[in-house]
Amino acid sequence: MKTVYSTLLDLFKEYDIEVEKQDMSFNRVYYVKEAMKEIVRSYYTEAQWFIKGKSPPFEEYLSNALITGTYYLLAPASLLGMKSASKAAFDWMMNKPKILVASALIGRVIDDVATYKIEKEKGQLVTGIECYMKEHNLTVEEASAQLSEMAENAWKDLNKECIIKPTNSSMPAEILKPIVNLTRLIDVVYKNNEDGYSNPKNNVKSVIEALLVNPINT
Repeated sequence: MKTVYSTLLDLFKEYDIEVEKQDMSFNRVYYVKEAMKEIVRSYYTEAQWFIKGKSPPFEEYLSNALITGTYYLLAPASLLGMKSASKAAFDWMMNKPKILVASALIGRVIDDVATYKIEKEKGQLVTGIECYMKEHNLTVEEASAQLSEMAENAWKDLNKECIIKPTNSSMPAEILKPIVNLTRLIDVVYKNNEDGYSNPKNNVKSVIEALLVNPINT
């Protein structure tokens, strides 16, 4: 853990140097550091659940898992090099606006459905599917269907915030776009409820090849 911690500190120092080179008006890296601290605290919570053999209520699990899904970190991190991103934009991100919560929820529950079997085989006790099954006395299939429905509803919230209400948003489209793109990424990686991270050959490999190896020339 000391090695990981040291590496993170070095990474943040590099970010600080790059930000200073671009003459940005406020400390952007501070926001990413705070998001990272939040993730570490949530990882600790997960570790305590595992050690104690605790299966928390689904809402308690989800509240913590939305953080460990890393979207609340990746969203502000995506703005680090964007000169037009204001302090207000970073503050807005850290307050977890509805569009970001929807994005994090989609990523979390789609991941939970797609990786359930692999995680169960590895002995992971606290998963979204397990917590939902136990709390509502459902089968794996029923719990998976419920989580998939949550993702569908979250997509509606995201689309409403980004497409239907963009003129009412306090943030410009360039600030909203990274959030949407993060959500699109999870949709590709876990397409058809398959774990593209653990087994990239089925979904992800062909996408990467089409994008980088065999791009369409325009």
